Amino acid sequence: MRHLYEIAKKNVGLKEWPGAKHNPEIVAMFEAADNGWVKDDETPWCAAFVGAILGQAGMSGTGRLNARSYLNWGEAVDLAKAVQGDIVVFWRGTRDGWQGHVGFFSGLKDGKVQVLGGNQGNAVSIAEYPVSRLLSVRRAKPRRASPAQSRTLQASGIAKIASASAPVVAAVADVPWQTVAALGGLAAVVLIATVVIDAERMKKWRRGDR
Repeated sequence: MRHLYEIAKKNVGLKEWPGAKHNPEIVAMFEAADNGWVKDDETPWCAAFVGAILGQAGMSGTGRLNARSYLNWGEAVDLAKAVQGDIVVFWRGTRDGWQGHVGFFSGLKDGKVQVLGGNQGNAVSIAEYPVSRLLSVRRAKPRRASPAQSRTLQASGIAKIASASAPVVAAVADVPWQTVAALGGLAAVVLIATVVIDAERMKKWRRGDR
């Protein structure tokens, strides 16, 4: 996770622009976090910052702008085992409310969590938050060595191979040509379907899902 921290750290000092104009680098973060409809730097952007950094690392965020959406991202980690780059989620307003803040764990000092995050004082900075406001520490699920080793993507590949081989098997069996044609059409439909869902399977792999 430390590579996430290093990527995020490069943005320290990035600030909102006062007045009617908006910092294009912050606006670009909304786009990178799948919320390109936001065209200003005044909309709360802590979750957009996290999503954009994850994207730069080849990972997927939640695609949402509410900080608490990251409570369902990755897997939970004890605060005592947190490392730089883990994602930390805090509550704002009330613990059981909807408001929150999200950023990257930087350290722990004097009962406070040091957070490298966006929209902290209208900038990317390192700020401190009380441990009492911490909701969760999240870490990406262990990723397989490559897409080829992913059970999710393997399932897709198997489906493609099976569908493509069906007409060949039928031909070898010397069945009527009408049956071969029908199987060929079915194979084409299955191939198209697997192509459509492959994008979602790749997203799951990037999140570390198997």
